[in-house]
Amino acid sequence: MAELGIHSLDELAEACGSDKGNLSRIFRQQQRPRVDALEPLAAGLQVGVYKILVRIGAVDPDNDIPPVVTKAGRKVTFSWPKDRSRVSAAASSSSSRR
Repeated sequence: MAELGIHSLDELAEACGSDKGNLSRIFRQQQRPRVDALEPLAAGLQVGVYKILVRIGAVDPDNDIPPVVTKAGRKVTFSWPKDRSRVSAAASSSSSRR
């Protein structure tokens, strides 16, 4: 966070419009962020929502295809491909590259 000029949870809370207690519980993995808090948290950390989902363990990047994130005003929608065989193909190709 220091590379972003954020040196405390108070500063991050201000940057993403949350409170320090919630952020502390999220970082200690005692609580997962609400869906509507993901976008402001990602913006405060200057990362994508998908990276947040990976870091909190909600998405396995080795076996999942990232969702398509659509934002319309304050509404954020996540959608995944209906053809889940693409997930298996993506996982196979990524594991074969290791």
